[in-house]
Amino acid sequence: MSTQQGIKQARPIETIRINRYLIGGKQSTKAELIAQPFVVAGTGLPEKGTAYGFADESSLGRWAAGTSHADAITRTLEAMKRGQRLEGTDEGAQAVKNSEAEVERVRGELEAISRKKGVGVGSFFGMAGEGNPPGSGVPLSPIPLLFDRVDDSGTLTEPPVFGGSVFPVIATIPTFFRFNDKASGAFVPGVCTLFDKTFFRGSARFLFGFPFSTFVLADLDFDNRAASGIAL
Repeated sequence: MSTQQGIKQARPIETIRINRYLIGGKQSTKAELIAQPFVVAGTGLPEKGTAYGFADESSLGRWAAGTSHADAITRTLEAMKRGQRLEGTDEGAQAVKNSEAEVERVRGELEAISRKKGVGVGSFFGMAGEGNPPGSGVPLSPIPLLFDRVDDSGTLTEPPVFGGSVFPVIATIPTFFRFNDKASGAFVPGVCTLFDKTFFRGSARFLFGFPFSTFVLADLDFDNRAASGIAL
């Protein structure tokens, strides 16, 4: 399916703002979240506006079993391990080449659609998009998008505005190439997991946006850190 075929018409999108942090089920702080290798946030979780941190995969799995996202987390972890095994192999090198070609293809399609609609590529997720006035009918991307700029007043009355350069997260991408360590915001239709090292290593942020949501990555101590990702 092409990007054009997957485009949906925009409607108001919720930006997930994080104001509470739980580690091992206990109240914590964003500063303490840094040490946690697995962090989950977004829609469909037990408490709105809460990020959940886990010290290891087993504790994440036990917690996930009691949520509606158990299957998505299991599939993401499986994809993570498959991808890690490819690092340093010929198959892994080919996966990087394939990912780069696919990213450029999708970027080209988004740019073509943006020219047709008369809006910036950064507006492809509805009302939160830069230069996208409410009710303008700007379409929604079916693919998670990362943005390298977020204008955030930090108030409830003025929602954050996402803009700058855009990077699509297509399936499993072992590196974000020149976009490594640049993402400040994310539009997520479904689930997207970001890692702070290439080939799905390092700390991970599981972002759930059903049906679609935006995230300010600084809320999760992940501003300018993402280097690879998995989208389901």
